[in-house]
Amino acid sequence: MIEEMESPTDEQVGLIKITLEGRRMAYPDRFDQKKLLNLHKAKMLLERAFALLGQ
Repeated sequence: MIEEMESPTDEQVGLIKITLEGRRMAYPDRFDQKKLLNLHKAKMLLERAFALLGQ
């Protein structure tokens, strides 16, 4: 599943970064911003879970 998610593009990394800084885009782009951040968080948590299971 993690392999299917791939790595974020440079633009997505930038969007994640400004989101973590607390800056928000105008609607309707804010929905995409929130969706991307949630997907990124889910991927990080899955990677962490697999690392813990592999210990």
